[in-house]
Amino acid sequence: MSNNGFPSRETVDSLRERYPAGTRVELLSMNDPHTTLLPGDKGTVSLVDDAGTIFVDWDNGSGLGIVYGADSVKRVVNDRHYETGTDFWRDTAASNGIEEAAGICGRYLDTQLGMEISREERLFCRELFAAMLEDTAVLTDPAKVVYPYPFQEAEERKEEAFYHDSCKANDACAQAIDDAIRASCYRTNYYNLEIATMKIIHEYGFERLNMILARHIQRHDYDGRFSSANKKWAAGVEVPEKAFDGAYMNAHAILLDDFARYAREKYAELSAERFALPGREESGHFVHGYEILRSIQFSNDRGMALGHNLAGADPFVTWQFTAENGKRDFYWGHYKSTEKSAQDDYAVRAACYLRDEPVREVDNYLRATELSTEQNYNMVDGLRNNLAAEKADLTDGQTHEEIQELAPETLPAEKPSVMEQIREARKNPAPPSSKQELDRGEMELER
Repeated sequence: MSNNGFPSRETVDSLRERYPAGTRVELLSMNDPHTTLLPGDKGTVSLVDDAGTIFVDWDNGSGLGIVYGADSVKRVVNDRHYETGTDFWRDTAASNGIEEAAGICGRYLDTQLGMEISREERLFCRELFAAMLEDTAVLTDPAKVVYPYPFQEAEERKEEAFYHDSCKANDACAQAIDDAIRASCYRTNYYNLEIATMKIIHEYGFERLNMILARHIQRHDYDGRFSSANKKWAAGVEVPEKAFDGAYMNAHAILLDDFARYAREKYAELSAERFALPGREESGHFVHGYEILRSIQFSNDRGMALGHNLAGADPFVTWQFTAENGKRDFYWGHYKSTEKSAQDDYAVRAACYLRDEPVREVDNYLRATELSTEQNYNMVDGLRNNLAAEKADLTDGQTHEEIQELAPETLPAEKPSVMEQIREARKNPAPPSSKQELDRGEMELER
């Protein structure tokens, strides 16, 4: 307590750390003879002010705050109003919008970080996290895009600010991993590392987290405390040079190894590779011989696209496009020799546009129009005429569809689409390995 009767700055900071917005609390006592609140009443913390007062939205409608030194509350560990984490996310998103709901649910995960929680509560957090990621990761956040080029190339592309911001985010993410691991210790040598992993993914995204963990394990390949599975995974992650040189972590190697295990598991469980590039996957739309594989559209009817042509001298290209009157006009193509270089260029062009222009990402309504009015996905031309010409009957009055279902061997072989060819070429069959059962519960650090 300071000399003026108010709590010290350190005390206020401690209260804010212990009672972040979204924390459920139960009233123990209140020094107010006129209050309608009774011991045992519950509510949700909204904020802690500079005087140390904990403001609570009580379930009975009251908004009285908990005055430091006069009233008292305790955190509620097992108080939920939803059967599943998915229900919690959907209701919060419907009531507050996606962006605000992500903040609310992110703070809820934070409150679980340093607490001993049951298996049921752990499952609740997993469901909440999966539902939240499904709805938020589909929209591109430029701050979560890792800049892939060295500074010299950033200068040539006039993207120095993006390079520096990405480097700062790498350092901040590495520090946040250390902090989250430390905060997840709810009892000596017991950690909520799975919750800590969710927190970092939510704040920084899979791409940055994976690169920081992989780079650290690559640097410590000699350390026997990192598992062979994590080392093998890290060796396969391509990390941009220089940008991660300062992103150091100081957490114990055993904790980092388990943290990385959870991160890999989450990535596989959620099929997170589908969120690696901006926009949406598509196929069947050809521009100058290139099939559009992916595109992102902005609220000003501009967009970016990634294309591929197996027969092209430079088989990949990224374009900007303008959408108008049911058509997309593609221009400013950057032709690339490898898929990785094209993906990097596409992601950076999309992120830079979102950073530099007063726009937001929107659903590509031309794709929606194509699918709803043209029946097959082909070049939108404003006319309902994109169906392929009907093939002649090959038997006595049966349609092509009937023959295809009943006697497909009588039909001429159809050439697979370019997308099918690409997917076939990308396949690298390997015998399925039995997935090692991972302990989702408590992790004890053995010394």
